Amino acid sequence: MKLSACVDMMFSYCDFYERFAEVKNCGIDTIEFWKWTNKDIDKVIKSGMDVSVFNIDSKDEQLSYDLSRGILNDGRVDDFLKALSESIPVYKKLGAKAMIVLIGEHKEYCEENVLKCLLAAKPVVKKENVTLIIEPLNNIDRVGYSMPYAAPVFELLKKAGSPNIKMLYDIYHQNMMGDFDIDEVKENIDLIGHFHIADAPGRHEPGTGKVDYVSILKEISKTSYNGYIGLEYRATKKDGETLGFLKEAGLLV
Repeated sequence: MKLSACVDMMFSYCDFYERFAEVKNCGIDTIEFWKWTNKDIDKVIKSGMDVSVFNIDSKDEQLSYDLSRGILNDGRVDDFLKALSESIPVYKKLGAKAMIVLIGEHKEYCEENVLKCLLAAKPVVKKENVTLIIEPLNNIDRVGYSMPYAAPVFELLKKAGSPNIKMLYDIYHQNMMGDFDIDEVKENIDLIGHFHIADAPGRHEPGTGKVDYVSILKEISKTSYNGYIGLEYRATKKDGETLGFLKEAGLLV
């Protein structure tokens, strides 16, 4: 397994582009971020850092905002494909590994609409050799989020039937929902394309809440998973001082 740090959330005491060096100084050579439209992509490339994931986005400001809330649950196929076509060149330029896709808010989950969007994107992501990762969010922090639980996502991905469309399993969000199950994770590991971690409650570094990340990461390391563990938390101290759990889990020297 590999590590990446979300530079939109971590090292927030530094200028955005100075955060890359802070990540590197911690022994991590990969970053991730949210929107690409508000980033200087050339600066990201010149930093020499690898990029694991970022959010699908659009230069259309309204669509960009809507994507940050999620449009799949509304069945907005054309808008989804538009954003995908805008994001793919950025994905390739960065050599990224996946793009994050959100489902939607304030409506009951509509599998038909979401599946319609994913099936429309399926031939595109296959042809372009890119990976989409669908992320459940807890509906406590994101009130009204349409898909806060993991099981429906796994079922959706099985129906979509594409190796290029997987799940972003955020252990923080699933713990907030009381939904985290390591056995479920193991059983569906081939459907998971990325992990995010933060302690719950609080979304701070592991060790500040109730989640036993050392044990969880050791269990994941026993599976076939060889993707990234994304650090996405708001540290209560200097971020570089919060990584002891990774060393204990054998993921960082």
